[in-house]
Amino acid sequence: MARARVRLFALICYSACSALSACMTDHAALEKQPSPGGGAGGSGGVLGTAGQPPAAGTGGQVGTGGHPDDEAPGSSVLTIVHGVVDAPSVLVCWATVADDGTVTPFGKPLSRTPLEYGQSIVLPSITGADPASDVLEPFLLAGELDLVSGLDCAAAIERAQNEEAPSPPSGAAGSGDLGAGGSAAEGGAAGSGEGGAAGAASEPQPRLRARGLPAIPAGTLNGGRSYLLVASGCLGGTGFSAANAEAFCGTGYSEHQPTVTATFVALSRATSAADVGLQVMHASLATGPISVSSRPASPSSAESPISIVRSDVPGGLLPRPAYIGHTAFDYGSARGYRLEVAQQSATLLIEAWADVLAQGGLSALEDGSNYALVLIGPRADLTAGPVFWNLPTVTVVPADPK
Repeated sequence: MARARVRLFALICYSACSALSACMTDHAALEKQPSPGGGAGGSGGVLGTAGQPPAAGTGGQVGTGGHPDDEAPGSSVLTIVHGVVDAPSVLVCWATVADDGTVTPFGKPLSRTPLEYGQSIVLPSITGADPASDVLEPFLLAGELDLVSGLDCAAAIERAQNEEAPSPPSGAAGSGDLGAGGSAAEGGAAGSGEGGAAGAASEPQPRLRARGLPAIPAGTLNGGRSYLLVASGCLGGTGFSAANAEAFCGTGYSEHQPTVTATFVALSRATSAADVGLQVMHASLATGPISVSSRPASPSSAESPISIVRSDVPGGLLPRPAYIGHTAFDYGSARGYRLEVAQQSATLLIEAWADVLAQGGLSALEDGSNYALVLIGPRADLTAGPVFWNLPTVTVVPADPK
């Protein structure tokens, strides 16, 4: 495959990656449908850089979320959440990155069906590579995904590159390179686009797009933690432009300067048998610091809201370790309570617990379990936009996915 400049996750290892020399011995692929949300939990964390915009080849946002939480290591598991703003669904692929920068996709897409916005896929192991010794790079494919049905990852990524090949965006590093943070994005096919967006943009959109996320250093995924990788920002490409684009895709976005990125953290798995453990993953590039609380649906209720987190910054995972102090009944997830995302005293987003849980593929919170609430999408107070851009939402991932 093509050679590329590789931008690795800038990992700061706390207790979550103190066992990088440990090895995952089970490399059987996960053969199941993506969960409607899904997720992972575990404490501690690692710090990962955000993705490299594929067209320009520069660095992106920085994701945080690490802490020496001193939890005993357990099994290694990775949950990947689709939080990309300008793709209603994606396929996820792996590639290895050699010492000389050669990027080689391998295997088949990680799910039999595309991953819808807000959904997640759980990987207890990786087939075709060894996380202990191989640098791994996730790739996202978006668009008319039936065009790559039945193809392996190498062929699917090549097909997507060919779809964009006719007219490379200005400033692209090269028309054929696969690189950390994205394959080179090019050109456009005649006006079909994603999500029925024809006519919403000034230029025709490509039928397929492929972008790489930051590469994951060898030894990162086998430290005995429950890891969470949230893909966010915008893939970009010809025709993916509209007014107020930065409010959807983050600062500096343009169709030829994507902001697609990933935040990688380790979640808390230290539980209390009588309570629910919660963390908040802030993965919305266009939203500033947030507070999250659970509150009754009725403003006149005598019950007080429960604060879950305050001043969580983009890319942040708080609290660390998980907040354990209330039961599922307290949070009211089965009593019509709602999650409120606020900035200072202004409410940005309110979602019913039932909707958040459904997005994560769950029916209820369970005492004795931990969860991560994940804010994804554009600026959290936006309620409308071009059809090819997803709206803000909160999904949930369990600490120990089944």
